[in-house]
Amino acid sequence: MGLLLLPLGIGLCMAFADVYARWSKLLIWGSLSALLMGVLNSIRMSFVPTTLWMLGVYVGMIGIGGGLMFKGLKGAGDDSPQSPQSPKQSGPDNADVLEELAELRAKVDRINQS
Repeated sequence: MGLLLLPLGIGLCMAFADVYARWSKLLIWGSLSALLMGVLNSIRMSFVPTTLWMLGVYVGMIGIGGGLMFKGLKGAGDDSPQSPQSPKQSGPDNADVLEELAELRAKVDRINQS
């Protein structure tokens, strides 16, 4: 594994000296991929015995988390600025909410007066 750092160092040196760009990229990516494969090859994994229910919950949570992550990233690559939406497009009518708040405020005032 230590010998793989030598081509990586040579590739980085060539990349920062701006000579032989193709060879430097080949050395860098080849060394990094060989290091990664060496690390992955040395990992020993053992799984704890689990029930089918627990495995289903694990897989479900990973899937749900991935879906939420990709949903959040869906519009991240857009360079165009987003225009603010009008209140009618964003949700329920604001007049209903304001009426409900006024009713709640009146109830609180009645309770405080008692």
